[in-house]
Amino acid sequence: MEKKINEQLALLEKELSRLKKATDYIDGTKKTAQSVITKLKAVQDNYSTYIDKIFNLYKSSVEEIKKETELRIKEGVIHFETTGSQIDQTNRKKLVETKRLLENYRKTVEATDNLVKTLEAVDFPTRLDVIDEKISKNLDEIKQRFSSQYKDNKVIKILLYIILGLIGIAGLGAFLICGKII
Repeated sequence: MEKKINEQLALLEKELSRLKKATDYIDGTKKTAQSVITKLKAVQDNYSTYIDKIFNLYKSSVEEIKKETELRIKEGVIHFETTGSQIDQTNRKKLVETKRLLENYRKTVEATDNLVKTLEAVDFPTRLDVIDEKISKNLDEIKQRFSSQYKDNKVIKILLYIILGLIGIAGLGAFLICGKII
């Protein structure tokens, strides 16, 4: 049971670590987006100034500036669209990943809640008392067996001494009988 708890806790820790990484990544993305927004606001604030400069340059060399401005505007719009598209794609990916992580987190929380409910349902004092009683009972049985074996060993020793004595007497008798025959 403890092993399962440890496994579940390890899984929970792993999921929380993954969620932390995702959260950190999302925070980094937010900071980047805020920086882009700040820079775009600065560009927007200075937009009228840039328009005046473009107008003055336009007056001085109408045809050259017109071509150059159109080219720069096209490139800027394309770059802005590309950047906006990339930010949108990145945000969508992060949103999908965040939803997936939140779903995993929800499942982890549910599993943790179920684990807590299971642990709360276990009556540990009663179970430990039963285990303690079984251990005491088994210990008493082991002591009785050792006591019985000790008594059996004493009887076997006595029998061995008697057998050795008989063998010794028989050997002495055989020696005496052999000694009379010769």
